[in-house]
Amino acid sequence: MSEPVVVVYDPITTIRWNYDVERETLAEHGVTLLLPPTLDEARAVLPRADVVVASGKLPTAELDLMTRCVAVVCYSVGMDGVDATRAAQLGIEVTNVPDYCTEEVSDQAIALFLALQRALVPTAAAAATGQWQVRDWDEFYRMRRVRGQTMGVVGLGRIGRRVAEKAQGLGMTAIAHDPYPTDAPIPFLPLPELLERSDAVVLCAALTPESRHLIDAAAIARMRDDAVLVNVARGGLVDEAALAEALHAGRLRGAALDVREVEPTPPDSDPLLGMRNVVLTQHVGATSVEAFADMHVLAAARILDLLRRHGRLAAR
Repeated sequence: MSEPVVVVYDPITTIRWNYDVERETLAEHGVTLLLPPTLDEARAVLPRADVVVASGKLPTAELDLMTRCVAVVCYSVGMDGVDATRAAQLGIEVTNVPDYCTEEVSDQAIALFLALQRALVPTAAAAATGQWQVRDWDEFYRMRRVRGQTMGVVGLGRIGRRVAEKAQGLGMTAIAHDPYPTDAPIPFLPLPELLERSDAVVLCAALTPESRHLIDAAAIARMRDDAVLVNVARGGLVDEAALAEALHAGRLRGAALDVREVEPTPPDSDPLLGMRNVVLTQHVGATSVEAFADMHVLAAARILDLLRRHGRLAAR
């Protein structure tokens, strides 16, 4: 059995990040980790790869170069950056690292929700410039008590379940919509009914061709005028033009988005900038010291499991 090779197609280089844990863990099992510094060099070594790791989008054309590859590991929870249909045609498994940031993303969802309830971002920004008088703002009179509200969670996977549990811990009622209902002790509803009943709708669903623009103008029209929308999943779940139109028209109380359909969204074409009832963050929901440490360990474990299952590494 030849020594397995793992290629990181697009190594993370823009932040303080290294792959020492993955490299050392894989080396203990005789597996080589390659970190090509350019995409051209990545393409040159893809034919050697038993497993490919993709931090972002993996162009479909690259799959055809991966003649030895048994699996692609998305270095994230989401897997929408890989053409799963073409990968399946080539016999390449597509998987992810699902457990590394469950607490962080669910925390981010609750934090964004609370920021909207308390108009935290605009009032804090005003206070930072010495502005004290905010009692003439519409947002001042639309703050809500959290206890007693209903949170509708769309997508009840690991993260969605934790969002629901944390909402319940705040004294809220949690309801859910998911195309694959589970035995979770939370009422499952059709999406239209969830939208109509929820004070807050939190998106935790995967982005698929079927779920793109799941929250469009028609869906927003079903939501209450005093409801808020929170998205910590994928930006493509929301029709942002329809959302901006509804917010400007007062058909929603607010929105908080950690993810956008285009990242980063060009400031000169972003319809959601400059609104006091909108909170925008930079896709940071998965971030924490603990999550980063978990990612290294769990990614290495996932790679080793894949190599063993596909016969590229001897079982223990």
